[in-house]
Amino acid sequence: MMRKNKVSLFIALGILNIFYSHSQTNRLTGSPYSLFGLGVETSSNIGKNSALGGGGFALNDPNLINIQNPASFGTESTNSFIFDIGFLGELSTIQNNTNEENRLASNFSSLAFSGNIDDKSTFSLAILPYSDVGYSLLGIESNIEGSFDQFNSNIFGTGALNNLNLSYGRTLFKGFRLGAKISYLFGSIEETEIVQTGLSGLTVLETSNYNGLQFGLGLQTDLTKFLTYGGAVNFPTLLSGTQDRTVDKVLDLIQSPVESETDIDLEKFELPFEINNGIRINPWNNLYFNFDHSFKAWSVTEQQDNIGDFVDQNVFSAGAEYSIRPGGFKFIERVQFRTGYYYDSGYLSVRGENISSEGFSFGIGLPFGRRNSSMVNISYTNTNRGSTNTILVQENINSVNINISLKDIWFLKKKIN
Repeated sequence: MMRKNKVSLFIALGILNIFYSHSQTNRLTGSPYSLFGLGVETSSNIGKNSALGGGGFALNDPNLINIQNPASFGTESTNSFIFDIGFLGELSTIQNNTNEENRLASNFSSLAFSGNIDDKSTFSLAILPYSDVGYSLLGIESNIEGSFDQFNSNIFGTGALNNLNLSYGRTLFKGFRLGAKISYLFGSIEETEIVQTGLSGLTVLETSNYNGLQFGLGLQTDLTKFLTYGGAVNFPTLLSGTQDRTVDKVLDLIQSPVESETDIDLEKFELPFEINNGIRINPWNNLYFNFDHSFKAWSVTEQQDNIGDFVDQNVFSAGAEYSIRPGGFKFIERVQFRTGYYYDSGYLSVRGENISSEGFSFGIGLPFGRRNSSMVNISYTNTNRGSTNTILVQENINSVNINISLKDIWFLKKKIN
């Protein structure tokens, strides 16, 4: 059994490595707000959470990988494992008081694996974006110092901060589960500025690399047969950063290097202390509701941005799932219908106005078979972020998450009569 555990873990790590190598060359957002900080928080998710308003701290299901709360992996189950692979597509419309622009971004978004250690505990290994960067600022006009002449510059940013998450949960006694997780956050953000003046110009390429560890704890308790509480905390962490910078000039259409520096130390970026709470109400076997709240204490991190101020962030979400008859003989009876809503107050304030967002989601879970717990989860979310007040822009984002969750059984011995 131990040998099979190791083989499965090596396979999972190999797939995660392939996924990471591919994901670094693509982007998952076109938001201009990804210019700030380390980018916008990811809209990708694992399993069914995207369709439930992004919440789920009290959800527990042996057929679900729920990295929101490591205690969810304490759900009692035996001899099973789950692979989950996700895809995200995002079409956004960006507008201010005078202009409007459409942007499209898509890519594989997540990969996760979970497996039982014994009948009361499970571990999970997952990788997904923590934040996404994908912006372009075109035709920025500036004056040449000491003259009235102007030059144009175009700025492009791309990259992501990734979350490699290892979680463990265990049932301590019936109806009470504890969990812990460790996340390795890493990734790079690349910004290219192209300055053009006639036939001459400069190209400045800056690649910033960040990494750090974040720890978290969680618990879940079944207060009654119909009510479950879930709580989780993520502890503050410092991300170390270095930057590589190259500058090339173009003079009479001939390009030549100006400077090149590597491993320039950047100021550490602090992620805040985070408190999460949620409840799950299950009035009937085929219907449940989840309500969640997250608080992130950005104001005490003393982070700074040239555009705005970091402020405390509150996220509220609600979701519901319904199926006609779980475990029914007919396919339509086992289909899961989901909907959700969330409001995010935002963590950045520009000229006294928070960059907030809210979204509505709808989703469906399509089972593979009556005795098979594998499922295709599809969700659609419409999000509005920002506003057209002051210097801000407003985004309307239509995103589609597709997750394929494959569950199977391992370590069963055949009996020979």
